[in-house]
Formats: sequence, C-alpha cells, structure tokens
Amino acid sequence: MRKIFSPANSLVTRLMLFGVLLVILGAVLRYFFFTSVLRENLIQVFSAQQSSLAQVVAGEVNDKINERSQLLGRLAQAMPPGLLADPTRLKAWLDTRQVVQPLFSLGLLVADRRGKIIADAPAIPGRNGLQVIEMSVFRQALAGQEVIGHPLMGPATKQPVLSMMAPVRDAGGRVRAVLIGLTSLTAPGFLDLQQRKSALHAEDFLLVSPQDKLFVASTDPGMVLKPTPAPGVNPLHDRAMQGFRGSGVTINAKGVEEISGIASVPSTGWFVVAHLPTSVALASIQPIRRVIVWSGFAAIALVVLSVGLSVTWLLRPLHRAAEQARRMTRGESPLRPLPVVRDDEVGQMTQAFNRLLAKLETSQAELKRLAHLDMLTGLPNRSLLAERLPRALARAARTRTLVALLFLDLDGFKPINDTLGHDAGDDALKEIARRLTAVVRQNDTLARVGGDEFVLVAGDFAAPAEDAVRQLAQKCIDAVAQPLLLKGQECSLSVSVGIALCDGNFDADRLLAAADNMMYQAKRLGRGSYMLEPNTARRAPTAATTS
Repeated sequence: MRKIFSPANSLVTRLMLFGVLLVILGAVLRYFFFTSVLRENLIQVFSAQQSSLAQVVAGEVNDKINERSQLLGRLAQAMPPGLLADPTRLKAWLDTRQVVQPLFSLGLLVADRRGKIIADAPAIPGRNGLQVIEMSVFRQALAGQEVIGHPLMGPATKQPVLSMMAPVRDAGGRVRAVLIGLTSLTAPGFLDLQQRKSALHAEDFLLVSPQDKLFVASTDPGMVLKPTPAPGVNPLHDRAMQGFRGSGVTINAKGVEEISGIASVPSTGWFVVAHLPTSVALASIQPIRRVIVWSGFAAIALVVLSVGLSVTWLLRPLHRAAEQARRMTRGESPLRPLPVVRDDEVGQMTQAFNRLLAKLETSQAELKRLAHLDMLTGLPNRSLLAERLPRALARAARTRTLVALLFLDLDGFKPINDTLGHDAGDDALKEIARRLTAVVRQNDTLARVGGDEFVLVAGDFAAPAEDAVRQLAQKCIDAVAQPLLLKGQECSLSVSVGIALCDGNFDADRLLAAADNMMYQAKRLGRGSYMLEPNTARRAPTAATTS
C-alpha cells in the first residue's frame, strides 16, 4: 500500500521548523544572556547606591551620637559638685540645661555613686530613685569613662531609649556622680530612619547593634529593639555581624531577595543597612525582555518565508531522485543508479545512494551470517542450531545412524560473575567455547544457546553408540574442568551434561527437551556429571553415570 505523502514529513517543513527552533533558541539565549548581563550591571549599580546611602545615614547617626556625647561631657564638666547635696537646686540646674539644649529627648538624670537617681529633668514619675548600679556602663562611668549605653526599653518611660553617661568630678578629680542623658530611639531628628528614607528617596534602612544583637532603629517601627536573625537565616547579615562592610545580594529573613549596603557607625560599633528588593531594582529589565520576545516573533516569520522559498528550489533534484527510488522499491522500475543532476550536496548524496546499492547485497549476506552466530564466542547461536539439528536428524534417517544431542550447563559460573565481574565471566565463556570446539568433530555442531548453556549435536554414530557418546561427554567434562586463569586468579568450573540419543525418526524439539531434562538430572547428581538416555524415541533411560 502506497504511503500518502504528508507535508508534515517534508524536509522543507522540517528545515523551516529547524530554523524556527534556532530562532527561538537564539531568542531564549539572548533573553537570558542580555537580562543576565543587565541584571549583573544593575545589581552593581544598586549595590554601590545602597552602600553610599548606608554610609550617608551611618555618618549622620554617628554625628548625632557624637554631638550628644560631647554635650553630655561638657555638662558633666560644668556641673558644680556642690549641687549633688541639694537635689532641688540640682534639678533646677538640669531643667535649665535641658531647655537650652534639648538634645536628650527623655531628659537628663544624675545618679550618685551608689547608682541611685537623685535628680531628673524633666521629672518623670517613677524615675527619681531608680537604681542603675547593675548597669555595666554605669560602672564604667564611675571608673571615669564617658560611655554610650546599650539600647533598651526604659523602665520608667516605657520607650526604647539610648543612654549616654559621663562622670561628674570634684575639684580633686574624683568621680562624685554620673550624669546620664536619655534619648528615645524613635525621637524625631535622632535616629529617624523613616525621615532619611524620604529625604534620600531610598527603600529601607536598618540600624543594628552587633554587640546586643538588636535592631536599634528601622524604617519599620515594629522592628525597633527586636533581636536580629539567627545565624544561617541571612548569610550577608551573618557576615556583617562578623565585621563585613560593603554590599551584596542576599535573601532576608522573610525570604525576599534584596540588595544591601552596609556601613559602620564608628562611635557605637553599630552598622547601618540600606536594602532594596531586587524586584524593585530590576524592574527596568521587563521592557527589554518584551523587545527580545517581539523581535523573536519577527525573526520566526522571516525564517519561515525565506526557508520555504529557497529550500524548495534547492531540493527539487532531491525530490525527483526520491520519486525514482520509490518506484524502484515498489517494483515499477528496475534497480539502477539514480541520475546525478549536479555536483552539490544533493548530487553527492545521490552518488552515495548508488554506492549503497552496490554494497547492499554484500551487506545482506554478512548480516545473515552474523544473525546465526553468538557475538561473544563466535559459535552458532540458537537460531542456527534450529536449522542444523533437523538436518542432522534427516541425515541420520538416510544413513541409518544415530544422533547424540548433549546439553551442557556450566557449574559454578555465577560466582565468577559475582566476584570477578562480567568481563571475567565473558573471558571464561570464550575459553570454554575454545576448549569444547577442540573436542568436537568438524561435522558436529557446537552452539551457545544461553548464558552458560551449550548444545552439542554429534551425528553418524553406529548402533550401539552409548559408549562413544559417554566418551564424548567425558571429554567435554575434562576440557571444562581444566583450571582457568581470570584476572590473575585461578578458577575452576565444571559442567553438567544431559545426553539424548536417537535415530533420525525423531522430533528435534523433543530431542532437545529430553537432553535438557537429562541435564537437570545430572545436576542433581553433583558437579561434573552426565546423564544418558540412550534411546529417546523409545523412552528407555539408563542409570546415571557420573565422573
């Protein structure tokens, strides 16, 4: 039945599809390459931007902290030590300074050497009389240092506060008290990162204290005094906590990819993080992606049009040659070389086809030969055995002789495969095939019919033939029993042989089944044995003989 030509099978169609696939592949590569390059460039630009923003904010925070620290130091030096004995006058002195220079949004406090607050301005209920002796920074101030405290929630104000402390000395230089300045972390004009976000047209800022593992300030008020992420959550944050300053791309604790810049606040050991989601930074890539996609569609249309016209013209000789070849295969014309129209790729292919016709008959003969041989040992395979066994039976019927079929199955072959590998097993099978070939006669057929199974068809035996067949089986057993050297190790095998003996008036399949049955009986006797059924046609088995 002639197959109807379909445009889907056309080489022109396939070339057009191939061209379309190339265009699509090129568009995809351009899409990912250009967007990847653009992404990297934009990330570098925004990384530098975020790093610059972080440095600006860190510098401002550092200046504000230094400004308050210097003011507190000057006030501590200017405070008359005599006021410490009169809390009322001391409070009035603090009120005056707080009104003139209100840098400390939660006021000024004085604590005596025992850590008790003896005066505060402005007065806040519950604050006067509090103990601060347990604060490590207070003990440092008593030792004569000007210190900046840890961010914490004020016990009296119930606000997140930052404390600064300066020692108050008498005329002899002894520390008599400690002046404390308190500033709310959310006070306008201090660490107001939300204001800096608007002024710098930035996305988000964080102020982090690595010593306390706290967020000191944030454009998100809910994060103030919240603990920083645990190690492993944000790799870039982990590096920043260990001292890294710079920029990079990371995944934050909420699972959002962002570009972050990190800068230090020298006066406190804190650092500022300016961060921007990559989705916002890379939004400009989307128009470029659309341009690449639409240019890909235009290229596809151009490829379909150009390939369809040009390839159809170029392949006309090939179409004619294909039609002639189809006529030869259908028997409408004799086999003969195809005409070569021109000496191009199509002409070369036509010449190659003509050479292929010349070699076809030789190749078919070689394939037929290979189809009847076992590829590993070179012996006849089951297919060739199926042809030769009926011939041997027919010859026995003509010459009134007997045919012996020996079914050989190797004993102990599987351990060689398991211990030494399949390569060693293949070497063993080839050596066993060589040995058995040396035992059999030239007119006999030795075939490999399974993994470690062989069949020997031996004919032209005159009755009675039992002794001759036993001798043949014993030769096979002795040949296999010789030691094998495999991968430098000496190995031994044996073979179990089942023998069926009959005249020519017997069915080949039944003869093979009888020998197979005898082989299994021989295996039950032990390694290296045979079992003979001398007259299979009459089903008269003899006792087993073992070697």
